[in-house]
This record gives sequence, C-alpha cells and structure tokens, in this order.
Amino acid sequence: MTITTPATSSSSTNTSATTVTTTQKKSLAKSKKGNAIETLRTVVPSIFQESQKTSANHRKNAVMLRKIQEQCAEIAAEKGEEAFNKEFIRNLNVVLAIKKREPAADRVIQFVSSFILCTREKDMAAEAANEDEEGAEGISSRFVEYLMHHLLKGVRVKEKLVRLRSCQLIALSINSLGAIDDDLYTQLKESLMERIRDKEAAVRVQAVFALSKLQTAEEDTEGGDGENVVQKLLDLMQHDPSAEVRRSALFNVEHTRATLPSILERARDTDAYNRRGLFTKPMDELSDFRVLSIDDRERLLRYGLSDRDENVRKACTKMLSTKWIQQADNNLIEFLERLDVMSSEIADEVLKAFFDYRADILGSLVFNDVFWLNLTVESAFLVRAFAEFCRSKDDDIQFERAVPEVTRHAYYIQRYSNQMQKADEDNRPEAEFIVTQLLMIAKLLDYADENGRRKMFNLLREMLMLDDIPDNHLDCILETMGKISLNEKDFTRIVIEIISDIRAGIDEQEYLHEQTMDLTNTPRKRKRSIADKSPRRRPSIGTEEIGQSASEIDAMLIRIRCLTITKFMLTRSTEALKENSYMYGLLNELVIPALGRQEEVMQELGLHCLGLICMLDQNLAQSNMELFLTCIFAENASIQLQILSLKIVFDLILTFGMTAMSSQISEERIIQDLAKSLEGPGDELQAVAVEGIAKLMLTKLLKNAKILRQLIILYFDPQTTNNNHLRQCLNYFLQVYFHSSHDNQVTLSQIFVPIIIQLIQMRQDKGDMPSPTVMAQQILEWCEPRRVLG
Repeated sequence: MTITTPATSSSSTNTSATTVTTTQKKSLAKSKKGNAIETLRTVVPSIFQESQKTSANHRKNAVMLRKIQEQCAEIAAEKGEEAFNKEFIRNLNVVLAIKKREPAADRVIQFVSSFILCTREKDMAAEAANEDEEGAEGISSRFVEYLMHHLLKGVRVKEKLVRLRSCQLIALSINSLGAIDDDLYTQLKESLMERIRDKEAAVRVQAVFALSKLQTAEEDTEGGDGENVVQKLLDLMQHDPSAEVRRSALFNVEHTRATLPSILERARDTDAYNRRGLFTKPMDELSDFRVLSIDDRERLLRYGLSDRDENVRKACTKMLSTKWIQQADNNLIEFLERLDVMSSEIADEVLKAFFDYRADILGSLVFNDVFWLNLTVESAFLVRAFAEFCRSKDDDIQFERAVPEVTRHAYYIQRYSNQMQKADEDNRPEAEFIVTQLLMIAKLLDYADENGRRKMFNLLREMLMLDDIPDNHLDCILETMGKISLNEKDFTRIVIEIISDIRAGIDEQEYLHEQTMDLTNTPRKRKRSIADKSPRRRPSIGTEEIGQSASEIDAMLIRIRCLTITKFMLTRSTEALKENSYMYGLLNELVIPALGRQEEVMQELGLHCLGLICMLDQNLAQSNMELFLTCIFAENASIQLQILSLKIVFDLILTFGMTAMSSQISEERIIQDLAKSLEGPGDELQAVAVEGIAKLMLTKLLKNAKILRQLIILYFDPQTTNNNHLRQCLNYFLQVYFHSSHDNQVTLSQIFVPIIIQLIQMRQDKGDMPSPTVMAQQILEWCEPRRVLG
C-alpha cells in the first residue's frame, strides 16, 4: 500500500523515485536562495512519500528534513518554524488514520522517530563542540513540544486507529526527546495512564510501551496524582485480560528486587507465548540468577521444565543451559551449588534437560579416582545424575567411562559410609546424601562379575545391620539386593534372615511373648487396640511414660527398623504368599504384634505391612477387610492411619475385585463405608476417597447411583474449592466417565432432578455457588449423547 501525502502541486504525488529526488534537489536549491518556506508543501510531502518505501533512506531523509527546518527558522524565525511544524503535522495526520500492521504507515512512523533522534543528535554534537547552540536547541525543543502536544490530542479521540498510531509514535519517539518541560511530562504521563485502560488491547500495548520509558524519569518526578508507573505496569502484567498487553508489560517493566516476584508469576500465565517469553527475555537478561532466592529458582525451573507446552520447556532449557551456566563460569559443580541439590525437587530434571541440550560436553566430563575420593554433595549428585542419564539413553560407553566397576564402587560406598558414621551432627546430612547417591548408582551397575556381586552383597548386608541407617538408604539397599539375588524367593529369604539377626537384640521375654500370640484371635484384638483404644494409651515415641526403661525404647526402635525393612521388601514382592513360606513367620512374629502396640508409628507400619502382604494373598485380604474398614473411621486413630487404611481398601478391591472382597463382609457394607469416606473429616482423606472411588468406577468395579450423586454434589460444593487434589480428580473423572459410556449417561439422567434440587438447596444455605442454570447446563453437557466416544 502506498500512502499519498497531501500536496498543493498540480503534479501527481505518485511519481517515480527519480522524479522525487530531482524535485528535492531543485527545492533545496531554491531554499538556499531564501525560498524554503514556499517549497515546504512540495518538499516535505515528497520526503514523507520517499520514507514509506524503505527504511534504508530514513537517515538521509531525516538529515534533509532537518536542513529544511533550520532554513525555515533562519528565514522567518518563529513564523518559519510554525510553517514547518504545520506542514509536518499535515503530512503526519495522513498516517495516523491508517490501519494497524500496514507496512508503509509503520515505516513513516519510524521515519518520524528517526527525525526526532536526528535533531537530538545534531544538538548534542553542536553542544559538545562548544558551539553557540541557543537557536538550534530552541528549534528542536519547540518542535518536540509542538509534536507531543499534537499527539496528546490524538490519544483522546474517538477513532481507535488514531489513538493507536498516536501512542505508537509517542512510544517510538520518547527515548529521543531529551529534556522536556515538566508540564509536558505530566500531561504525557496522565494521558498514557488513561490509555492503559483503553478498551482496545492494541492501544493499551502501545501505551504500556510508551509508559515504560517513563519509569526512570518517574523516580525523580513527583506526579500530581501520586501514581506510580511501575505499579501500574505490574498491575497490567498481572490482571489485564489481553495476553499481548501482559506480554508488553512483562518485557518492558524494570527488573528490580521489588518487581521480580511479579515477573516470576508469569511462569504460570495462561498464555503459552507469555510463559515462553519469561524465559527468553526477562530471565535470560538477568546479570546473575543469584538475585533470585533459592526458592524462586526452584519454582521457576519447576514451572518451566514441567510446562505442558513444548516451546516453553525448550526456552527454559535453553536459558539454563546457556545463560545460567555461563554465569556459573561454565562449571557444573558451581551451578549445582546455586541450586541447593540436597533440598531441591527439580535438580534431577535440570541436569537431565542440560545433558539433553548440551550433548557436546558429555565427553568432556571427567570422573577419575581423584574425583571419587573427594566427593562433595554436588559432585556426588552430578555423577549419579549423569549415570542415570547414560542408562536412559543406553549409552554404555559413557556409563562405563564415568562409573567404576562393582568392586571399586563397593569400596567407595564403604569409605563414605564410614565417614557418615563418624560425622558430627552438623555434617551428618551431607554425608548421608553422598552415600545415598552412591547407593542409587549401585542400582544401575551390572553384577555379572561374581566377585563384585559378592563384595557388594556383603557390604549391603552389613549396612542393613547399622542402628541409625536412614530410610532412603534402606530403600536403595533393598532394591539393589533384589537385583543381586537369584530370584524373589531368595531375596525374601535373605531379608528375613537379616531381620531375624536385627531382632536378636530384643529382650527375650518380650520376644517370646510376641511369638505366643494367637493368630486366630488377633483380628478382634487388633481392632480394639487400633480403633477402640483410649488416647491415654497412645503415647508417641518421644512422649513415653516416665517408667519406661532405656532397653524398652531400644527394643521399640529395633522393631521400627525391622518393620521399615519389611515394608520396603514387600513393595518389591509380587510372588503369591502361598509360594513363599518365609512370609508367614514374618507375618506372625513381626507384623501382627505391631498392630497391638500402643505407639502410632508402630501401628501405621504394621498396618502398611499387613496391607502389602494382603496384596499377595486373596484369602488373607478377605479376612482382614473388616479391620481395614474399621480403621478408616476409628475415633481415636490419626488421620494418617485413616488415610492409609482407605488406600489399602482401594488397592485390595482394584487387585481382587469387589466380588472377591465381599465374600466375608457384605458388598453393601463396603459401599456404605466408601460413601461415608466422601464425608471424611479432613480434606486429604476426602480427596483420597474421591480418587479411589473414581478409579473403581472407571474400571467398572463399582457402579452406584448414590455415590455418583455424592461426587457431583462435591464438584459444585463451595467447601471443596480449596481442595485442589479433589477438584482435579473430579474435573477429569466426571467428563471421562460420562463421555465413555451411554449407560453412564442414562444413570445420570435418572438422578438429574434430585441432584438439581439438592444443589438449589445448598445454594440457598451456603451461597457462593454458580446459578442453577449454569449447574444444570453442565450436567446436561455430561449427558450429551453425541460426546460419547466410540
């Protein structure tokens, strides 16, 4: 598109470039003879006409226009300036009404900005040369003031295109203005403050861009209305409905300690371009990412690397793999120190993304004997993450280059385990972390070498006998032992032998008393000890009665360690109980007695182990189903014990089916207790109940209209608004359940009226709920037969 600028000449304005250039030269020649004012209406339009064709000639045309401006001022002083200004504005007005994203109009706007910059540069050069700049400086400042006042009129007109172009020109020119009058600055600020609330998003974008240029000046100027530019930009960045406006504010707001928290919130923006933009501009431009707190770094990387949009994940990966690592002197150890890997939840994903993006540096990583003998928290974490990455990529060459053979690795585990035992309280956590990383690497090793396998097995067995071994060490050790063992039966036998050796330290009389407990009477006794016990009989480990001896405490700690080992072993067991006779002794001698203990931790571990054993035998699961159901609603039971019991019930039903689990207890009782759990005393219990019931209904193990009705009521209940786990489960389940089967939609249509009536009554009592029409429309949408898949 060619924009025709106004001219009084009878010749066509749509002339060729050669003709225009000739006209300009002739006009300039006349202006030198004192005829510049008379040729304004010919020369200025021709310059505007030329500037819209390409931006390459903007500088040349700006210099030419500046000369014309100076000649007009020399000929007629203020009248000459006024004539030039009016002619300039007359040509500019043509562009202000041109639609957005018109290249010719955009180039003219850029030319005007270039002209303002050109005049400013000439003034500064003249001042630096100590020339008499009074006249020229007056020309520039008066022209800028005249232009700004004209544009400020344009930002208030009804025509949206004029408002848009006026704000756009102000935004492009504001950096070239130099010093301006305080009154003009105030008017400019007030007008832009008004435009950031414009109904047109495009106008708000340009207003934000222009207003952002006043952030520095605003610090030194007291606005009449006291409004703060930075706060306005932050408000727009957080609350403007237009993603483009939020992006403009995000890219242009100043990066300070005060604004960074609001900037980081854009990592959860609803628009994927804004989320990606956070990593490509503001975070990428940080001089040092240590200006962010460790929590902020953790949260930012977690949001970026787990984003649902692939481009956002790529932008976050590129940022940390190029800019952030450079700020750490390209040193991975230094980089990890700034992430605090001991408490980090995202450090694993960070290194995985880094290795994927920077595959070029994998061969340059050196893990020699000096490295292994001087492990730190960060270096141990690095080599473990690198080993797991190599295994995930099936890169055996890099893995063998980084990780020593089994015998040597067992030596390193022994070395740092001894250091852990000798470490004081302050250094103990770091020593434990290093050993954890080495044990995780042990799970990845190849145990084809018999000598190495035997060495590692003996070491792990010795470590299991330690009194103060952490739980995460137990988990890694048992997983490695399962890999080393011949089969699952051999693994179970070995672990039970170790447990027996550990339990040898328990007082003999108490041990014999546990052995003589009658298994046939334990279910009823267990229910009394767990569900019907008095609070006075449930002291925690740290609040034992004064008369309890140190030996009794030591015996209890040994039992807890044995139960913990049993729990980790059972989580890796899949063989049926009847084919593994070693389990029966463990059940009778350790698990069942724990259920009768007074300490909550013992009861929870015992119940957990019993649930895992029941997963291996249907008959045992059937005989203990009533116990698990009773524990869910035990009055004095802890919320953790109730949640654990409910999870066990769901797992058993999912494993063996509702019919099998209702052989000794009626199905009606099970369904009644599941429905009651939806009214659980805590949000966490309620969420677990919803998730479990949703799984049962999706797998068609449970079909009950009453429970379905409860789930729909919970979906609209305002009391569940803050229960994110519950809401997420229901959001997914209700759509999938009703859109997966026509029979499910028929069931919903049958209970539609009672549900609506109950929802209306709830709305009258509680309020803060959608209107009945909205709720009814949502339920009808679930009943839409055309949405049924398949």
